[in-house]
Amino acid sequence: MIPSRVRRIAHRTVMALAPEPGGRWATDAFSVTRGLTPIPDNSLPLGARAFELSGCPRVRCGYLWPADGPIALLLHGWGVDSSSMLSLIAPLRDAGFAVAAFDAPGHGVSPGNQATMTEYVDAAAAVIGELGEVRVIVAHSLGAIAAASALSAHDPGVERIVLLAPTCTLAGVLERWQPDGLWRSRSAWNSIYAELHRRNGVPVGHWDVATLGSRLTCPILAIHDPDDDVVPFSETQAIAAALGDVRVLSAPGRGHAGILMASEVKRAVGEFVADRECAAVGGNAR
Repeated sequence: MIPSRVRRIAHRTVMALAPEPGGRWATDAFSVTRGLTPIPDNSLPLGARAFELSGCPRVRCGYLWPADGPIALLLHGWGVDSSSMLSLIAPLRDAGFAVAAFDAPGHGVSPGNQATMTEYVDAAAAVIGELGEVRVIVAHSLGAIAAASALSAHDPGVERIVLLAPTCTLAGVLERWQPDGLWRSRSAWNSIYAELHRRNGVPVGHWDVATLGSRLTCPILAIHDPDDDVVPFSETQAIAAALGDVRVLSAPGRGHAGILMASEVKRAVGEFVADRECAAVGGNAR
Protein backbone atom coordinates (compact mmCIF):
# COMPACT_ATOMS: atom_id res chain seq x y z
CA MET A 1 0.00 0.00 0.00
CA ILE A 2 1.28 3.46 -0.92
CA PRO A 3 1.96 5.59 2.19
CA SER A 4 -0.49 8.47 2.66
CA ARG A 5 2.35 11.02 2.56
CA VAL A 6 3.40 9.79 -0.89
CA ARG A 7 -0.22 9.90 -2.09
CA ARG A 8 -0.61 13.45 -0.86
CA ILE A 9 2.51 14.58 -2.70
CA ALA A 10 1.48 12.77 -5.87
CA HIS A 11 -2.06 14.17 -5.85
CA ARG A 12 -0.96 17.73 -5.09
CA THR A 13 1.63 17.55 -7.87
CA VAL A 14 -0.96 16.35 -10.36
CA MET A 15 -3.41 19.05 -9.26
CA ALA A 16 -0.73 21.74 -9.62
CA LEU A 17 0.62 20.62 -12.99
CA ALA A 18 -2.50 19.18 -14.64
CA PRO A 19 -5.64 20.35 -12.84
CA GLU A 20 -8.13 18.76 -15.27
CA PRO A 21 -6.72 15.20 -15.03
CA GLY A 22 -6.28 15.81 -11.31
CA GLY A 23 -9.92 16.79 -11.00
CA ARG A 24 -10.96 13.60 -12.78
CA TRP A 25 -8.71 11.56 -10.51
CA ALA A 26 -10.14 13.13 -7.36
CA THR A 27 -13.73 12.86 -8.62
CA ASP A 28 -13.21 9.17 -9.32
CA ALA A 29 -12.22 8.75 -5.68
CA PHE A 30 -15.21 10.78 -4.46
CA SER A 31 -17.60 8.76 -6.66
CA VAL A 32 -16.58 5.33 -5.36
CA THR A 33 -19.61 3.41 -4.09
CA ARG A 34 -18.04 0.32 -2.58
CA GLY A 35 -14.82 -0.78 -0.94
CA LEU A 36 -12.84 -3.86 -1.80
CA THR A 37 -15.76 -6.21 -1.14
CA PRO A 38 -17.11 -8.00 -4.23
CA ILE A 39 -20.57 -7.41 -5.67
CA PRO A 40 -22.94 -9.63 -3.63
CA ASP A 41 -24.88 -12.44 -5.26
CA ASN A 42 -28.33 -11.54 -6.51
CA SER A 43 -30.29 -13.67 -4.06
CA LEU A 44 -33.68 -12.36 -3.05
CA PRO A 45 -34.02 -10.86 0.44
CA LEU A 46 -36.27 -12.90 2.72
CA GLY A 47 -39.95 -12.39 1.93
CA ALA A 48 -39.38 -10.25 -1.17
CA ARG A 49 -40.14 -10.76 -4.81
CA ALA A 50 -38.13 -9.13 -7.58
CA PHE A 51 -39.52 -6.66 -10.08
CA GLU A 52 -37.81 -5.71 -13.31
CA LEU A 53 -36.90 -2.11 -14.01
CA SER A 54 -37.04 -0.84 -17.57
CA GLY A 55 -35.12 2.13 -18.89
CA CYS A 56 -32.46 2.07 -16.16
CA PRO A 57 -29.51 0.00 -17.40
CA ARG A 58 -27.44 0.30 -14.23
CA VAL A 59 -30.15 -1.13 -11.96
CA ARG A 60 -31.24 -4.63 -12.87
CA CYS A 61 -34.19 -5.02 -10.55
CA GLY A 62 -35.84 -3.97 -7.35
CA TYR A 63 -37.42 -5.83 -4.43
CA LEU A 64 -41.01 -5.72 -3.24
CA TRP A 65 -42.46 -7.03 0.01
CA PRO A 66 -46.15 -7.26 -0.97
CA ALA A 67 -49.13 -6.12 1.08
CA ASP A 68 -52.66 -4.99 0.30
CA GLY A 69 -51.92 -1.29 0.81
CA PRO A 70 -49.95 1.34 -1.13
CA ILE A 71 -46.15 1.29 -1.38
CA ALA A 72 -43.43 2.70 0.86
CA LEU A 73 -40.11 3.08 -1.00
CA LEU A 74 -36.77 2.81 0.79
CA LEU A 75 -33.80 4.86 -0.50
CA HIS A 76 -30.46 3.89 1.02
CA GLY A 77 -27.37 6.03 1.61
CA TRP A 78 -24.09 6.19 -0.30
CA GLY A 79 -21.63 3.32 -0.05
CA VAL A 80 -24.19 0.83 1.32
CA ASP A 81 -27.22 -0.81 -0.30
CA SER A 82 -30.86 -1.68 0.27
CA SER A 83 -29.96 -4.32 2.87
CA SER A 84 -28.98 -1.48 5.24
CA MET A 85 -32.67 -0.58 5.54
CA LEU A 86 -34.25 -4.01 5.96
CA SER A 87 -35.03 -3.32 9.63
CA LEU A 88 -37.63 -0.74 8.53
CA ILE A 89 -39.70 -3.22 6.53
CA ALA A 90 -41.61 -4.64 9.50
CA PRO A 91 -42.86 -1.30 10.92
CA LEU A 92 -43.88 -0.13 7.46
CA ARG A 93 -45.79 -3.32 6.71
CA ASP A 94 -47.39 -3.20 10.15
CA ALA A 95 -48.60 0.27 9.18
CA GLY A 96 -50.32 -1.20 6.12
CA PHE A 97 -47.78 -0.61 3.37
CA ALA A 98 -46.12 -2.81 0.81
CA VAL A 99 -42.39 -2.02 0.86
CA ALA A 100 -40.04 -1.59 -2.10
CA ALA A 101 -36.29 -1.15 -2.29
CA PHE A 102 -33.49 -1.29 -4.82
CA ASP A 103 -29.72 -1.00 -4.98
CA ALA A 104 -28.64 2.30 -6.53
CA PRO A 105 -26.19 2.26 -9.46
CA GLY A 106 -22.81 0.94 -8.33
CA HIS A 107 -24.27 -0.28 -5.02
CA GLY A 108 -25.19 -3.77 -3.83
CA VAL A 109 -26.06 -6.05 -6.73
CA SER A 110 -26.13 -3.18 -9.23
CA PRO A 111 -22.94 -3.35 -11.33
CA GLY A 112 -20.01 -0.98 -11.09
CA ASN A 113 -18.09 0.69 -8.30
CA GLN A 114 -18.81 4.35 -9.09
CA ALA A 115 -21.97 6.38 -9.58
CA THR A 116 -23.21 9.93 -9.94
CA MET A 117 -25.98 11.64 -8.08
CA THR A 118 -27.84 11.99 -11.38
CA GLU A 119 -27.75 8.22 -11.88
CA TYR A 120 -29.16 7.63 -8.40
CA VAL A 121 -31.95 10.16 -8.95
CA ASP A 122 -32.80 8.71 -12.37
CA ALA A 123 -32.99 5.23 -10.85
CA ALA A 124 -35.24 6.44 -8.02
CA ALA A 125 -37.54 8.17 -10.52
CA ALA A 126 -37.63 5.02 -12.68
CA VAL A 127 -38.59 2.87 -9.70
CA ILE A 128 -41.32 5.31 -8.66
CA GLY A 129 -42.65 5.28 -12.21
CA GLU A 130 -42.50 1.49 -12.44
CA LEU A 131 -44.30 0.86 -9.15
CA GLY A 132 -47.02 3.45 -9.39
CA GLU A 133 -48.70 3.82 -6.01
CA VAL A 134 -45.74 5.07 -3.95
CA ARG A 135 -47.27 6.98 -1.06
CA VAL A 136 -44.34 6.98 1.41
CA ILE A 137 -40.61 7.47 0.91
CA VAL A 138 -38.09 6.65 3.63
CA ALA A 139 -34.60 7.92 2.79
CA HIS A 140 -31.32 7.62 4.66
CA SER A 141 -28.37 9.99 4.40
CA LEU A 142 -27.64 10.92 0.75
CA GLY A 143 -30.86 9.15 -0.20
CA ALA A 144 -32.62 12.32 1.01
CA ILE A 145 -31.20 14.23 -1.96
CA ALA A 146 -32.28 11.44 -4.34
CA ALA A 147 -35.80 11.56 -2.87
CA ALA A 148 -36.18 15.33 -3.08
CA SER A 149 -34.78 15.46 -6.60
CA ALA A 150 -36.88 12.58 -7.95
CA LEU A 151 -40.04 14.13 -6.48
CA SER A 152 -39.20 17.61 -7.78
CA ALA A 153 -39.50 16.27 -11.33
CA HIS A 154 -42.44 13.93 -10.82
CA ASP A 155 -44.49 13.67 -7.64
CA PRO A 156 -46.70 10.56 -7.88
CA GLY A 157 -48.82 11.60 -4.90
CA VAL A 158 -46.43 10.89 -2.04
CA GLU A 159 -48.20 11.55 1.23
CA ARG A 160 -45.41 11.14 3.80
CA ILE A 161 -41.62 11.41 3.72
CA VAL A 162 -39.22 10.16 6.38
CA LEU A 163 -35.62 11.39 6.36
CA LEU A 164 -33.14 9.53 8.56
CA ALA A 165 -29.83 11.31 9.23
CA PRO A 166 -30.42 13.24 5.98
CA THR A 167 -27.84 15.04 3.91
CA CYS A 168 -29.08 18.46 2.83
CA THR A 169 -26.48 19.32 0.16
CA LEU A 170 -23.96 17.44 -1.94
CA ALA A 171 -21.66 20.45 -1.61
CA GLY A 172 -21.60 19.86 2.14
CA VAL A 173 -20.62 16.23 1.62
CA LEU A 174 -17.88 17.27 -0.76
CA GLU A 175 -16.47 19.95 1.51
CA ARG A 176 -16.36 17.51 4.45
CA TRP A 177 -14.57 14.92 2.32
CA GLN A 178 -10.86 15.13 3.02
CA PRO A 179 -9.11 11.80 2.35
CA ASP A 180 -5.72 12.17 4.00
CA GLY A 181 -6.10 15.95 3.69
CA LEU A 182 -5.40 15.74 -0.04
CA TRP A 183 -7.51 18.54 -1.46
CA ARG A 184 -6.54 21.62 0.49
CA SER A 185 -6.27 24.27 -2.26
CA ARG A 186 -9.25 26.09 -3.72
CA SER A 187 -8.01 25.35 -7.24
CA ALA A 188 -8.16 21.63 -6.45
CA TRP A 189 -11.75 21.98 -5.26
CA ASN A 190 -12.67 23.99 -8.34
CA SER A 191 -11.38 21.16 -10.54
CA ILE A 192 -13.48 18.62 -8.64
CA TYR A 193 -16.58 20.83 -8.80
CA ALA A 194 -16.10 21.27 -12.55
CA GLU A 195 -15.70 17.54 -13.13
CA LEU A 196 -18.78 16.69 -11.02
CA HIS A 197 -20.72 19.28 -13.02
CA ARG A 198 -19.64 17.59 -16.25
CA ARG A 199 -20.59 14.11 -15.04
CA ASN A 200 -23.92 15.05 -13.50
CA GLY A 201 -25.03 17.58 -16.08
CA VAL A 202 -25.82 20.10 -13.32
CA PRO A 203 -23.60 22.04 -10.90
CA VAL A 204 -22.91 20.63 -7.46
CA GLY A 205 -25.09 23.34 -5.92
CA HIS A 206 -28.12 21.86 -7.68
CA TRP A 207 -28.20 18.98 -5.20
CA ASP A 208 -29.84 20.73 -2.28
CA VAL A 209 -32.88 19.30 -0.47
CA ALA A 210 -33.89 22.79 0.66
CA THR A 211 -34.27 23.88 -2.98
CA LEU A 212 -35.32 20.62 -4.61
CA GLY A 213 -37.96 20.01 -1.93
CA SER A 214 -39.43 23.51 -2.05
CA ARG A 215 -42.60 22.26 -3.79
CA LEU A 216 -43.23 19.40 -1.38
CA THR A 217 -46.43 19.85 0.58
CA CYS A 218 -46.68 16.54 2.42
CA PRO A 219 -45.63 16.09 6.07
CA ILE A 220 -41.98 15.19 6.61
CA LEU A 221 -40.40 13.48 9.61
CA ALA A 222 -36.65 13.92 10.08
CA ILE A 223 -34.79 11.88 12.70
CA HIS A 224 -31.11 12.50 13.41
CA ASP A 225 -28.51 11.85 16.08
CA PRO A 226 -27.32 15.29 17.27
CA ASP A 227 -23.79 13.85 17.56
CA ASP A 228 -23.75 12.13 14.16
CA ASP A 229 -20.10 12.21 13.07
CA VAL A 230 -20.83 11.47 9.40
CA VAL A 231 -23.62 13.90 8.54
CA PRO A 232 -23.95 16.77 11.04
CA PHE A 233 -27.28 17.50 12.70
CA SER A 234 -27.15 20.97 11.15
CA GLU A 235 -28.11 19.34 7.82
CA THR A 236 -31.47 18.30 9.27
CA GLN A 237 -31.89 21.74 10.81
CA ALA A 238 -31.29 23.35 7.41
CA ILE A 239 -33.93 21.11 5.81
CA ALA A 240 -36.44 21.89 8.56
CA ALA A 241 -35.80 25.64 8.27
CA ALA A 242 -36.28 25.63 4.50
CA LEU A 243 -39.23 23.32 4.02
CA GLY A 244 -42.74 23.60 5.34
CA ASP A 245 -44.22 20.75 7.34
CA VAL A 246 -41.15 19.12 8.93
CA ARG A 247 -41.08 17.50 12.35
CA VAL A 248 -37.60 16.89 13.75
CA LEU A 249 -36.83 14.23 16.33
CA SER A 250 -33.43 13.64 17.86
CA ALA A 251 -32.02 10.15 18.34
CA PRO A 252 -29.01 10.67 20.60
CA GLY A 253 -26.38 7.97 20.71
CA ARG A 254 -27.64 6.09 17.65
CA GLY A 255 -25.03 7.21 15.17
CA HIS A 256 -25.31 7.54 11.43
CA ALA A 257 -25.93 3.87 10.63
CA GLY A 258 -27.34 2.71 13.98
CA ILE A 259 -30.30 5.04 13.59
CA LEU A 260 -31.73 2.60 11.04
CA MET A 261 -31.96 -0.19 13.59
CA ALA A 262 -32.98 1.63 16.76
CA SER A 263 -36.30 0.32 18.09
CA GLU A 264 -37.58 3.78 19.03
CA VAL A 265 -36.78 5.08 15.53
CA LYS A 266 -38.63 2.18 13.91
CA ARG A 267 -41.60 2.86 16.18
CA ALA A 268 -41.63 6.55 15.28
CA VAL A 269 -41.44 5.77 11.56
CA GLY A 270 -44.33 3.32 11.81
CA GLU A 271 -46.49 5.76 13.75
CA PHE A 272 -45.75 8.62 11.38
CA VAL A 273 -46.53 6.78 8.15
CA ALA A 274 -49.71 5.38 9.72
CA ASP A 275 -50.76 9.01 10.21
CA ARG A 276 -50.55 8.82 13.98
CA GLU A 277 -48.79 11.23 16.31
CA CYS A 278 -45.33 9.72 16.76
CA ALA A 279 -43.80 9.70 20.19
CA ALA A 280 -40.52 11.49 20.81
CA VAL A 281 -37.45 9.39 20.12
CA GLY A 282 -34.88 11.08 22.30
CA GLY A 283 -36.52 14.41 22.79
CA ASN A 284 -38.23 16.62 20.26
CA ALA A 285 -35.55 18.76 18.67
CA ARG A 286 -37.83 21.33 17.21
